[in-house]
Amino acid sequence: MRELNLAEVNVVTGAAGPVDFILDRAASSILSGVAAAVTGGAIGYLRGGDATGVLGLSFIGQLVGAFGGAVIGGIGGVIGGAMVPFEWSYPLVIEAFETVINGGIK
Repeated sequence: MRELNLAEVNVVTGAAGPVDFILDRAASSILSGVAAAVTGGAIGYLRGGDATGVLGLSFIGQLVGAFGGAVIGGIGGVIGGAMVPFEWSYPLVIEAFETVINGGIK
């Protein structure tokens, strides 16, 4: 016996409809936006101080890079997440979080 994916659960329960479509895309959008903001913030923090290290302002550059990366990543994640179903975006979000947590961003 195997586990059902989200699309199969919707078919079995009879819940597939226009409201479910909107809720699915909203959930995907929110989750993708959060994941992209976290990943963008991590990348911005790591790379933000590269150009300002000579002047001794690397800490300010890291904070600005983290904020800018989080905002831009969050906006892109929300827009991109609205275009794909939750079932497709969820594994990508988990992979992004695992990469950030395991230090895969260099």
